[in-house]
Amino acid sequence: MNKISKYLIIIVLSFFLFNNNCFASTNTFERTNDNLRVPKDVIVSENNINDIIATPSVKSSEKIYDFADVLTKSEEKQLYNNITQYISDSKYDAVIVTTNNLCGFSISNYTYNFYDYNDFSDEGIIFVIYLNGSNPEIFMGNSGDQDSKIFTLYNQQMINSSLRYLYENSISKGNYFEACNNYIKIIEGFYAKNSTGNFKVNDEGKIVKSIPFVEIGVISVALTFIIMVLLVTGFKNKKILVKENVDNYLNKNTMVVKNEYDKLLK
Repeated sequence: MNKISKYLIIIVLSFFLFNNNCFASTNTFERTNDNLRVPKDVIVSENNINDIIATPSVKSSEKIYDFADVLTKSEEKQLYNNITQYISDSKYDAVIVTTNNLCGFSISNYTYNFYDYNDFSDEGIIFVIYLNGSNPEIFMGNSGDQDSKIFTLYNQQMINSSLRYLYENSISKGNYFEACNNYIKIIEGFYAKNSTGNFKVNDEGKIVKSIPFVEIGVISVALTFIIMVLLVTGFKNKKILVKENVDNYLNKNTMVVKNEYDKLLK
Protein backbone atom coordinates (compact mmCIF):
# COMPACT_ATOMS: atom_id res chain seq x y z
CA MET A 1 0.00 0.00 0.00
CA ASN A 2 1.51 3.33 -1.04
CA LYS A 3 1.67 6.46 1.14
CA ILE A 4 -1.19 8.20 -0.70
CA SER A 5 -3.54 5.31 0.00
CA LYS A 6 -2.55 5.32 3.68
CA TYR A 7 -3.24 9.04 3.95
CA LEU A 8 -6.63 8.64 2.27
CA ILE A 9 -7.60 5.87 4.68
CA ILE A 10 -6.54 8.00 7.66
CA ILE A 11 -8.57 10.96 6.37
CA VAL A 12 -11.67 8.81 5.77
CA LEU A 13 -11.42 7.15 9.19
CA SER A 14 -10.92 10.51 10.88
CA PHE A 15 -13.97 11.94 9.14
CA PHE A 16 -16.05 8.92 10.15
CA LEU A 17 -14.97 9.06 13.78
CA PHE A 18 -15.56 12.76 14.21
CA ASN A 19 -19.01 12.59 12.68
CA ASN A 20 -20.24 9.51 14.56
CA ASN A 21 -18.97 10.33 18.02
CA CYS A 22 -20.58 12.67 20.53
CA PHE A 23 -17.16 13.72 21.76
CA ALA A 24 -15.47 16.84 20.49
CA SER A 25 -12.42 18.92 21.24
CA THR A 26 -11.56 17.85 24.79
CA ASN A 27 -9.90 14.67 26.06
CA THR A 28 -12.22 11.67 26.32
CA PHE A 29 -11.76 7.97 26.95
CA GLU A 30 -13.50 4.89 25.62
CA ARG A 31 -15.94 3.03 27.83
CA THR A 32 -16.31 -0.70 27.32
CA ASN A 33 -18.28 -3.45 29.03
CA ASP A 34 -15.03 -4.58 30.64
CA ASN A 35 -14.05 -1.06 31.69
CA LEU A 36 -16.97 1.28 32.16
CA ARG A 37 -14.80 3.93 33.86
CA VAL A 38 -17.36 4.84 36.51
CA PRO A 39 -16.84 5.81 40.18
CA LYS A 40 -16.78 2.93 42.66
CA ASP A 41 -20.10 3.93 44.23
CA VAL A 42 -22.01 3.63 40.93
CA ILE A 43 -24.10 0.48 40.81
CA VAL A 44 -24.14 -0.86 37.25
CA SER A 45 -27.27 -2.66 36.06
CA GLU A 46 -29.19 -3.40 32.89
CA ASN A 47 -31.11 -0.18 33.50
CA ASN A 48 -28.12 2.16 33.31
CA ILE A 49 -25.30 0.39 31.46
CA ASN A 50 -26.29 1.81 28.06
CA ASP A 51 -26.48 5.30 29.53
CA ILE A 52 -23.05 4.86 31.07
CA ILE A 53 -21.49 3.76 27.77
CA ALA A 54 -23.12 6.69 25.93
CA THR A 55 -21.88 9.26 28.44
CA PRO A 56 -18.51 10.89 27.66
CA SER A 57 -15.73 9.63 29.92
CA VAL A 58 -13.39 12.41 30.97
CA LYS A 59 -10.56 13.19 33.32
CA SER A 60 -12.27 14.70 36.34
CA SER A 61 -9.42 17.09 37.13
CA GLU A 62 -9.93 19.14 33.96
CA LYS A 63 -13.21 20.79 35.11
CA ILE A 64 -13.72 22.68 31.81
CA TYR A 65 -15.00 20.49 28.95
CA ASP A 66 -15.42 22.52 25.79
CA PHE A 67 -16.79 19.84 23.45
CA ALA A 68 -18.49 22.53 21.31
CA ASP A 69 -15.17 24.33 20.88
CA VAL A 70 -16.52 27.80 21.68
CA LEU A 71 -13.73 28.83 24.07
CA THR A 72 -10.19 29.86 23.29
CA LYS A 73 -7.29 28.24 25.11
CA SER A 74 -6.71 31.39 27.15
CA GLU A 75 -10.42 31.51 28.09
CA GLU A 76 -10.33 27.86 29.16
CA LYS A 77 -7.27 28.55 31.28
CA GLN A 78 -8.90 31.56 32.94
CA LEU A 79 -12.07 29.60 33.67
CA TYR A 80 -10.02 26.70 35.03
CA ASN A 81 -8.13 29.01 37.40
CA ASN A 82 -11.35 30.63 38.60
CA ILE A 83 -13.27 27.39 39.08
CA THR A 84 -10.44 25.62 40.92
CA GLN A 85 -10.22 28.62 43.26
CA TYR A 86 -13.91 28.17 44.05
CA ILE A 87 -13.37 24.43 44.59
CA SER A 88 -10.48 25.13 46.94
CA ASP A 89 -12.51 27.65 48.96
CA SER A 90 -15.80 25.78 49.13
CA LYS A 91 -14.64 22.13 49.10
CA TYR A 92 -17.43 21.45 46.57
CA ASP A 93 -16.74 20.29 43.03
CA ALA A 94 -17.71 22.41 40.00
CA VAL A 95 -17.87 21.56 36.30
CA ILE A 96 -18.53 23.40 33.02
CA VAL A 97 -19.50 21.59 29.80
CA THR A 98 -20.25 22.94 26.33
CA THR A 99 -21.54 20.50 23.74
CA ASN A 100 -23.38 20.29 20.44
CA ASN A 101 -24.43 16.68 20.96
CA LEU A 102 -26.37 15.36 23.95
CA CYS A 103 -25.70 11.74 22.91
CA GLY A 104 -29.41 10.94 22.81
CA PHE A 105 -30.19 12.35 26.28
CA SER A 106 -32.29 15.30 27.34
CA ILE A 107 -30.11 18.15 28.59
CA SER A 108 -31.02 17.38 32.21
CA ASN A 109 -30.19 13.66 31.89
CA TYR A 110 -26.96 14.48 30.05
CA THR A 111 -25.98 16.85 32.85
CA TYR A 112 -26.57 14.42 35.69
CA ASN A 113 -25.08 11.46 33.78
CA PHE A 114 -21.97 13.45 32.97
CA TYR A 115 -21.44 14.30 36.63
CA ASP A 116 -22.48 10.95 38.14
CA TYR A 117 -20.64 8.67 35.68
CA ASN A 118 -17.33 10.52 35.93
CA ASP A 119 -15.09 10.62 38.95
CA PHE A 120 -16.12 13.98 40.40
CA SER A 121 -16.52 14.65 44.12
CA ASP A 122 -19.61 13.37 45.90
CA GLU A 123 -20.93 16.93 46.26
CA GLY A 124 -20.77 19.46 43.46
CA ILE A 125 -22.53 21.54 40.83
CA ILE A 126 -22.40 21.41 37.02
CA PHE A 127 -23.29 23.88 34.25
CA VAL A 128 -24.02 22.65 30.71
CA ILE A 129 -24.40 24.72 27.52
CA TYR A 130 -25.99 22.84 24.62
CA LEU A 131 -25.54 24.55 21.26
CA ASN A 132 -28.21 23.26 18.89
CA GLY A 133 -28.31 25.84 16.14
CA SER A 134 -30.10 29.10 16.84
CA ASN A 135 -31.73 27.92 20.09
CA PRO A 136 -29.06 27.08 22.68
CA GLU A 137 -30.11 25.46 25.95
CA ILE A 138 -28.51 25.69 29.37
CA PHE A 139 -28.88 23.63 32.53
CA MET A 140 -27.48 23.58 36.05
CA GLY A 141 -27.60 20.62 38.40
CA ASN A 142 -26.19 19.75 41.79
CA SER A 143 -25.15 16.38 43.18
CA GLY A 144 -24.80 15.06 46.69
CA ASP A 145 -26.44 13.16 49.52
CA GLN A 146 -30.06 14.05 50.26
CA ASP A 147 -29.11 15.89 53.46
CA SER A 148 -26.16 17.67 51.85
CA LYS A 149 -25.91 21.42 52.37
CA ILE A 150 -25.27 21.84 48.65
CA PHE A 151 -29.02 21.58 48.09
CA THR A 152 -29.65 24.60 50.32
CA LEU A 153 -26.68 26.53 48.96
CA TYR A 154 -28.01 25.98 45.45
CA ASN A 155 -31.72 25.23 45.56
CA GLN A 156 -34.09 25.27 42.59
CA GLN A 157 -35.08 28.90 43.07
CA MET A 158 -31.42 29.96 42.99
CA ILE A 159 -30.68 27.79 39.97
CA ASN A 160 -33.68 29.14 38.06
CA SER A 161 -32.75 32.76 38.71
CA SER A 162 -29.14 32.00 37.72
CA LEU A 163 -30.16 30.35 34.44
CA ARG A 164 -32.50 33.22 33.60
CA TYR A 165 -29.77 35.79 34.15
CA LEU A 166 -27.10 33.81 32.26
CA TYR A 167 -29.37 33.17 29.30
CA GLU A 168 -30.74 36.69 28.93
CA ASN A 169 -27.43 38.49 29.43
CA SER A 170 -24.88 36.14 27.82
CA ILE A 171 -26.13 32.98 26.11
CA SER A 172 -28.74 34.73 23.94
CA LYS A 173 -25.98 37.07 22.72
CA GLY A 174 -23.51 34.28 21.97
CA ASN A 175 -21.17 35.29 24.82
CA TYR A 176 -20.35 31.78 26.04
CA PHE A 177 -17.15 32.64 27.88
CA GLU A 178 -18.97 35.41 29.72
CA ALA A 179 -21.76 32.99 30.64
CA CYS A 180 -19.26 30.45 32.03
CA ASN A 181 -17.34 33.10 33.94
CA ASN A 182 -20.53 34.57 35.41
CA TYR A 183 -21.66 31.08 36.39
CA ILE A 184 -18.53 30.77 38.52
CA LYS A 185 -19.12 34.21 40.06
CA ILE A 186 -22.71 33.28 40.87
CA ILE A 187 -21.90 30.00 42.62
CA GLU A 188 -19.15 31.82 44.51
CA GLY A 189 -21.68 34.48 45.52
CA PHE A 190 -24.23 31.99 46.80
CA TYR A 191 -21.52 30.17 48.72
CA ALA A 192 -20.26 33.42 50.28
CA LYS A 193 -23.80 34.15 51.54
CA ASN A 194 -23.81 30.75 53.26
CA SER A 195 -27.44 30.88 52.29
CA THR A 196 -30.43 28.92 53.50
CA GLY A 197 -32.33 29.31 50.26
CA ASN A 198 -33.58 32.89 50.48
CA PHE A 199 -31.37 34.39 47.79
CA LYS A 200 -31.57 34.85 44.02
CA VAL A 201 -29.72 36.50 41.12
CA ASN A 202 -31.28 39.83 40.16
CA ASP A 203 -31.27 41.54 36.75
CA GLU A 204 -27.84 43.06 37.45
CA GLY A 205 -26.31 39.71 38.30
CA LYS A 206 -26.11 40.42 42.02
CA ILE A 207 -27.00 37.99 44.78
CA VAL A 208 -29.94 39.49 46.65
CA LYS A 209 -32.37 38.46 49.35
CA SER A 210 -35.50 36.79 48.05
CA ILE A 211 -38.90 36.69 49.74
CA PRO A 212 -40.79 33.50 48.80
CA PHE A 213 -44.41 33.77 47.67
CA VAL A 214 -45.59 31.93 50.78
CA GLU A 215 -43.98 34.53 53.01
CA ILE A 216 -45.45 37.33 50.91
CA GLY A 217 -48.89 35.79 51.35
CA VAL A 218 -48.47 35.47 55.12
CA ILE A 219 -47.23 39.06 55.38
CA SER A 220 -50.16 40.30 53.26
CA VAL A 221 -52.73 38.50 55.44
CA ALA A 222 -51.06 39.83 58.59
CA LEU A 223 -51.04 43.39 57.30
CA THR A 224 -54.70 43.14 56.27
CA PHE A 225 -55.64 41.88 59.74
CA ILE A 226 -53.71 44.69 61.44
CA ILE A 227 -55.37 47.33 59.25
CA MET A 228 -58.85 45.93 59.98
CA VAL A 229 -58.15 45.90 63.73
CA LEU A 230 -56.95 49.51 63.60
CA LEU A 231 -60.00 50.61 61.64
CA VAL A 232 -62.47 48.87 63.97
CA THR A 233 -60.67 50.07 67.09
CA GLY A 234 -60.50 53.60 65.75
CA PHE A 235 -64.23 53.64 64.98
CA LYS A 236 -65.13 52.44 68.49
CA ASN A 237 -62.84 55.00 70.06
CA LYS A 238 -64.49 57.74 67.96
CA LYS A 239 -67.96 56.72 69.24
CA ILE A 240 -66.73 56.74 72.83
CA LEU A 241 -65.10 60.14 72.33
CA VAL A 242 -68.33 61.66 70.94
CA LYS A 243 -70.29 60.35 73.91
CA GLU A 244 -67.76 61.74 76.33
CA ASN A 245 -67.89 65.16 74.62
CA VAL A 246 -71.71 65.28 74.87
CA ASP A 247 -71.63 64.28 78.53
CA ASN A 248 -69.20 67.11 79.22
CA TYR A 249 -71.70 69.71 77.97
CA LEU A 250 -74.96 68.31 79.43
CA ASN A 251 -76.07 68.53 83.06
CA LYS A 252 -78.60 65.77 83.52
CA ASN A 253 -79.85 67.18 86.86
CA THR A 254 -80.87 70.59 85.49
CA MET A 255 -81.90 69.57 82.00
CA VAL A 256 -85.61 70.26 81.21
CA VAL A 257 -87.42 68.83 78.22
CA LYS A 258 -90.19 71.13 76.94
CA ASN A 259 -93.26 69.78 75.20
CA GLU A 260 -94.80 72.43 72.94
CA TYR A 261 -97.80 70.21 72.24
CA ASP A 262 -98.85 70.28 75.91
CA LYS A 263 -98.58 74.08 75.94
CA LEU A 264 -101.02 74.46 73.06
CA LEU A 265 -103.63 72.27 74.77
CA LYS A 266 -103.64 74.55 77.79
